[in-house]
Amino acid sequence: MESLVSRRCLAALSLWAASIAASFAVNEKGEWPWDLKYNGWHDREVVEEIGGGWFLNVGPTGIRARITHEHPEYLTVKYVFKKSPAAGVVATGDIIVGANGTRLTVPHTFGRGSRGRGGWEGPMLDMSKLIEDSQGKDGKLELIIWPGGVKADEKTVTVQIGAVGRFSPTWPFDCPRSDKLMADLCDFLVEDYKRAGKFESNVHTHSSCTLALMASGEKKYDRFIKGIMSDYGSKRYDSTNGEGFPAWGQVHDGIVMGEWYLLTKDRSLLPAMESLADCLNDSVWPETGGLSHRPFAAIQRRMAAGGPKGYGAMALPAGLGMVALSLFKEAGLPHAEHSYQRIHEAFLCSVTPNGAIDYGFKIWDHAVIELEDHKSPPKNSPRGIGFECLEGMEGIGKYSVVWPTKSDPRYKPTDWLGKEGETNRVFDMGKSKRLVVRNMSPEEPTKHYDHEGGSCDHHARSGTGALAHAIGNDGNKSWGYLSELMATGCAKSGKGLLDGHASTHMHVLWGSLGAAMAEEKDFREYLEDIRWWMIMAQAHDGSYVVMPGRDYASTDHVYGGRDFPTACAALILSVKEKRLRITGRGAPGAEGVSAPSTRPARRMADAKKQLLDQSLLTALAELDHAGELAPMPIELSKAKGKVLFAGVAEDGKLLFRATAGESKATFGFGEMVAKDHALLAQLVAHHRASDAEAQAMAGLYLELSGDTAAADSYYGKAGEEFEATLGDLLE
Repeated sequence: MESLVSRRCLAALSLWAASIAASFAVNEKGEWPWDLKYNGWHDREVVEEIGGGWFLNVGPTGIRARITHEHPEYLTVKYVFKKSPAAGVVATGDIIVGANGTRLTVPHTFGRGSRGRGGWEGPMLDMSKLIEDSQGKDGKLELIIWPGGVKADEKTVTVQIGAVGRFSPTWPFDCPRSDKLMADLCDFLVEDYKRAGKFESNVHTHSSCTLALMASGEKKYDRFIKGIMSDYGSKRYDSTNGEGFPAWGQVHDGIVMGEWYLLTKDRSLLPAMESLADCLNDSVWPETGGLSHRPFAAIQRRMAAGGPKGYGAMALPAGLGMVALSLFKEAGLPHAEHSYQRIHEAFLCSVTPNGAIDYGFKIWDHAVIELEDHKSPPKNSPRGIGFECLEGMEGIGKYSVVWPTKSDPRYKPTDWLGKEGETNRVFDMGKSKRLVVRNMSPEEPTKHYDHEGGSCDHHARSGTGALAHAIGNDGNKSWGYLSELMATGCAKSGKGLLDGHASTHMHVLWGSLGAAMAEEKDFREYLEDIRWWMIMAQAHDGSYVVMPGRDYASTDHVYGGRDFPTACAALILSVKEKRLRITGRGAPGAEGVSAPSTRPARRMADAKKQLLDQSLLTALAELDHAGELAPMPIELSKAKGKVLFAGVAEDGKLLFRATAGESKATFGFGEMVAKDHALLAQLVAHHRASDAEAQAMAGLYLELSGDTAAADSYYGKAGEEFEATLGDLLE
């Protein structure tokens, strides 16, 4: 039986290895990606006429081409759009060997990735320069072609494209072409939405298009954006939901809501944003700080029920999530503090000297243990499987280590389990099983990193890290150093623009926005490296096209719509406007723009304050007597660590207990400071989420503690009717 299992495992591994080898090989030879079906409404005629094919776009000519191993320095025409400048002038099968009297002579370097592979030198880069030459003059592009691929029949044909001018040496800054292009791209997005009733394709398309319109700052889009944003306020997020790939939608939603809230203070978003922060707190993998397609809690529940673990945790969705939470933090809103810090630690211990971040973060030591007595500490989490056990390892009974075992190739000694019990984190895996994660927090940098000069593969990971650590960091120098390192890594990676894994253009977008955070000279270098893409990816109708990447898992053709790459181009151009935090608002050099300021706190008359205090005490007692108190750790000023509110004692004092162990203490309401009162009011608001009075009370206590940004968020939850009475309650 054992030998049969072994043979099956070996066979499976052999097939897996062969498939991976083939995936890499298709970048070197064969038909990939030219035989893949490209989806999308705008490119339907290609599929209908020739059955598919994911080809390179040759700027605004209307030509789609491929690069062959027979002629790696030329472009072989595979399709010409009917209503395009090249229609009737260039035909399928023609080979483009030059333009405007200049021959294409540099062959393309085939292969995956940017390490040692060079960039996009060759026909795409060289043709972009020739197209821009024509655009800067009269728009006449004199193509040198071999009709039907026959060299002996070489001739020159004229393709009339738009005379839109050249990109300036400082583009997108002080560049008329960039200004006009960005306006046209945003108009295209609005019109395409109206045509289809949505932004075509996936969640990253919808969010990127919405952000692009926000970033433009054009008043004419305000009503349109408000219509889109009206759907966000009703969203709610659940860390136990494992249907589909919810994590990607959650992190993109967070960025959209965070930017819109910072622009407008739209309070209708507050319940959704608070729900998302709660969800992300239990979505991040504690042993890596990464995020999978599904939240951590959802995966743990599926595993406990006998299901598969599924896909591992990745760096990119976690980076996007941290960007969202940084926006929440800057707005003074709940931002999943524990997971926020964990993602930061993941970036800090995973970043390389050139600012690169791998597919997944560095894994901390962890172990799965089984308790001898399932009733002994750490007890099952009151929130269920997948959530943290509040006791940690305090008072833990006898247990055995289920994983890792010495027979596992990933085995590491687990002596830290007992030695570091006070700092280990413990998670409920069902019944008597617990996941224990070692705290391996790296040291914070105390000075600028010495960037070693290399580029980053798949630079969206570094881009999101750079943005997340630059936004909302409250002047934290160590976070600034880390952001600077990753931004520089992005800026050195322009030559590998289309080498990103999976959604190649997600790397185009977030890698570019990360590069914009680097020093001006480095960002300038990046822009010149991607200039060819800004020219060649633009189709004849003005929109942008998803181009094939060189990664074996490049999947953008599956979605294929024009909206996503168009939004990518618009957002890259929008760094000249600096209207969003992700496009430079509040960063050094963003003239006239600063982070939103908080308003002064107001006071409350003593008589009204006494009535408010009595209302809070009554609400706390009601929760206690009704048995509705779910454990929620709070940082009480009179306690050394986090504690749990445990109810109202017989003498009227408030009872608290430690999060681990049996220690208890009572304090009179008057012994506490304003911040303590605000925490208790927030606890009531959490338990009575649909009660407008509870939300209003939390807002008032936060106001009295001086936290006006958080107070405003609770006023918004209480509703307009309550807000109208604020003038009577506060001075």
